[in-house]
Amino acid sequence: MNPDTPDVAGPVPVSRPPRPTSIVRNPQFVRLWAIGGFTSTMMWLDMLVIALLTLDLTDSPFLVSLTFFLRFTPMLFGMGIGIIADRFNRKRLMLLGLGIQVAVSATLATLLLVDAIEFWHLAVGSLLSGTILASEFPVRRTMIGEVVDPDRVGKAISLESGTSAASRILGPILGGTFLATIGPEGGFLFGVLLYGTAFAVGLTLQYTPPVADLRKLGPVQQITEGVRYISGSRLMVGTLIVTLLMNVFGFPYVSQQPVVAREDLMVNDVLVGALQSIEGLGSFIGAALIVAFAQPRHYTRIYLYGSMLFLVAIILFSRSDWYWVSFGIVFIGGMGLASFAAMQSAIMIYAASPAMRARVMGSIAMFIGIGPIGQLNIGALANLLDPRTAILITGGVGLFTLLVAAVVFPILRSGQAMEFDRKQRVAKAEDLREVEAQRELMRAASNQAHPDGL
Repeated sequence: MNPDTPDVAGPVPVSRPPRPTSIVRNPQFVRLWAIGGFTSTMMWLDMLVIALLTLDLTDSPFLVSLTFFLRFTPMLFGMGIGIIADRFNRKRLMLLGLGIQVAVSATLATLLLVDAIEFWHLAVGSLLSGTILASEFPVRRTMIGEVVDPDRVGKAISLESGTSAASRILGPILGGTFLATIGPEGGFLFGVLLYGTAFAVGLTLQYTPPVADLRKLGPVQQITEGVRYISGSRLMVGTLIVTLLMNVFGFPYVSQQPVVAREDLMVNDVLVGALQSIEGLGSFIGAALIVAFAQPRHYTRIYLYGSMLFLVAIILFSRSDWYWVSFGIVFIGGMGLASFAAMQSAIMIYAASPAMRARVMGSIAMFIGIGPIGQLNIGALANLLDPRTAILITGGVGLFTLLVAAVVFPILRSGQAMEFDRKQRVAKAEDLREVEAQRELMRAASNQAHPDGL
């Protein structure tokens, strides 16, 4: 954080150093942003390589889904990880996770080089990687919320989402290329390089943990307090319900997409990777549009309708018999995916008080952690029926339940949802009244210094 930035705010419940207004000129945000780009690229590469390697070793779509199940199951403990993150230095936790990911990639690469790889190695690697992934929301993304101006959180997370989308273009293409040329060991060796670079960047991060008096409460009380805090907001509850539905019925299709591409569309591994990459391009363009035009009043509708677009796209993908038609459908679905991914975090960070932010972000990880049930479900359906029918059934159920959620939580369809939720909280919570006063002062200073900048 920039020590030369003037302090324009009054007292806040969680103390932190002053922050620069422009996120692209904020060196601490840029470091966290870069680390996210490195790790996200490897995540997408890793998922494709492990999926196709599992298919080669076992010839089982269900076991392909099982690797995704193991990767995302640790998300169930997201709120607990959020409590841990509140008690320890988030920078150190992030560096620990990056070190573990270097070790996992190096181990899998070595096993492939000595021709000793087995399915259970891939399963354990997926589980360990998923455990680190579960810390993403309460650790690195929470740090992003701590180092940028509150009113620029949406833009910061949209840039983060855009980078993730760009990594989804690059990661699968690299994964498919490694599989078709050097072999899967090349992908994991590349992971050692990427995670190692992210670790080096993390060492240069200047981060001062916020001071919060959480030690008086035990873990159970903190979880109870977090649940009570979230349940008091229809906006947060509705956001988490959509997160749950997307992860149970929408995202499981990713595990079957390479199976469909290879066995039904009958293309090579490079084109399998390209199919995932074009979805990333759609996400990148969607995220760029959000950065350019989205305001807080747009957040909930972007989130809801983008999620619907993604589910419609995967239903259409399940019916397509031509690779290039599927290519276009997946591109459009990527734009919906960007809307979901960017606004999911932005809504929760924007709505939460600083003292509760880690637990709120941990709750996102926890609801994502319920999603692996969908992986087992789609894998079982793919074995029982076929992968395309499995995608059709899960996507159709997801779209129906999302429409129901839109009716039950009308706040998600409102252009005033963010301000309405904040006014309710300001009336109830002293910490948010102080934050609201800070927000107004920072907004005034920001408009004077950077009227149109990021």
